[in-house]
Amino acid sequence: MLYHPNNIIDLMRRRLMGPRPNQRRYPLHRCRGDIKALLQQVLILVCLVPISLQATELNNGPHPRPFKVIYKADYKGLPISATGIREFTLVEAEGEQPLYTLSSSALSIFAKLEEQSDFTLTDTSARPLFYRYDRTGLGKNKNLRLNFDWTKSLLINPDTEVSWPLTAPNISDRLLYQFQLQIDLLNTGPTINLGTTYRYNVQDEGTLKLYEFTVLAETDLSTPLGSIRTYEVIRSNDRPGRKTRLFLAPDLEFMLIRFEQTDDEGEGFSLMLEKAFIEDSAITASSRSDPKP
Repeated sequence: MLYHPNNIIDLMRRRLMGPRPNQRRYPLHRCRGDIKALLQQVLILVCLVPISLQATELNNGPHPRPFKVIYKADYKGLPISATGIREFTLVEAEGEQPLYTLSSSALSIFAKLEEQSDFTLTDTSARPLFYRYDRTGLGKNKNLRLNFDWTKSLLINPDTEVSWPLTAPNISDRLLYQFQLQIDLLNTGPTINLGTTYRYNVQDEGTLKLYEFTVLAETDLSTPLGSIRTYEVIRSNDRPGRKTRLFLAPDLEFMLIRFEQTDDEGEGFSLMLEKAFIEDSAITASSRSDPKP
């Protein structure tokens, strides 16, 4: 059973999001420009890498069970509280191809950012069906919806009715490529050769972009869950002057432990794992090596 793209918006509203988000704007006249940058970074960087707590088999390869992960953001030492949340859920289990949702959000007292991808899984590939982006409280509000019509090989904005061709079979949206990276790491790991590079085609409205991630080194990190062995993964085709590092734990199904990003002026941003849940069960220091099914 295939889900028609035109039905995804109604499904999302009924099962996940409820009414369309309130368009109220938060007062920003007393806020520094750094606050806007912080909230935008939290959403983007929470979404940059995959998170997996316990893999299950999907035909020929593993994928994670439903999870919820909470991160704390720090930006240039500013005393701003920002929380990032990422969730993976099964939305519709009927038919031969269940519908899944990956969502990420960033929240502070000033603003809220949300991003969502509805998709299906086949063997070791995630195929997008619907993408949603909502931003409120950061200057002008922004909302975007995109339908992936694979029967017509078109990407459609249902609000404007503008469409663009889907020119490759293996395409991700601006969020889903990180989940595809997660699947690829799970199928390659737990031991990954240093220098291994993963590449993804990402459809950003009418533009097809290439994203590359390279496994650089192994390192142990001190965390609330104890010392954890991680792989350091870098964005190898990042924009000039910016360095992005991700620390992923192979013993925890390549969960993101820490994220770091710096620019050519030495300014930095970091993201640290605070809490993680799998099917409503908290991951703790005692359970991290052997999560209960």
